[in-house]
Amino acid sequence: MESNTRHIRWQAEPELTNPVIVVAFTGWNDAGDAASTAVRTLIEMSGADALADIDPEAFTDFATVRPHVRLDEQQRRNIVWPTVGVWSASLPGSDVIFVLGPEPALRWKAFASQIVGIAEKYSSPLVISLGALLADVPHTRPVHVFGSAADDDLISRFDLERSRYEGPTGIVGVVQHALTSAGFSGASLWAAVPGYAAQVPSP
Repeated sequence: MESNTRHIRWQAEPELTNPVIVVAFTGWNDAGDAASTAVRTLIEMSGADALADIDPEAFTDFATVRPHVRLDEQQRRNIVWPTVGVWSASLPGSDVIFVLGPEPALRWKAFASQIVGIAEKYSSPLVISLGALLADVPHTRPVHVFGSAADDDLISRFDLERSRYEGPTGIVGVVQHALTSAGFSGASLWAAVPGYAAQVPSP
């Protein structure tokens, strides 16, 4: 898959050294909003700065994921478009890039190539995708998180598993496949969410 960043709207050009990239998307791979909430929390706690966003016009079905109307302090109407955002932060031991937003509805291969382009631009040594799935687990026990990778070194270093999954996939799987095909190391971390807590907020 050929990478490019032509749909990325850069907002800053920070000096980043081999940043780890962490991605999550709302939608099918985000049961209980667990993955997206985790990345949103990391963005807030790290004080990450806006780096870019991905132009939604090329990848979003606005009849499915609708823009919102907001009023500013002068009561003027503004339209807020559903957009995948990109943030960066410098943390002790590593720079980090966060990618967070709605799962795209269109042109998944082209969308995945944008993420590959970010990894190429900043020579990222590792891309971690977060997901969450519904499972027959109670909320009264610690959250079960399992990880997978295709890279033998990552599997050994972090006690991950090689994915044996076959079946329908979301954008997380497509992005990870694109990154692996482009030669990047990638890992996926998945949390098991109680089936009765699929909707947020949940009592």
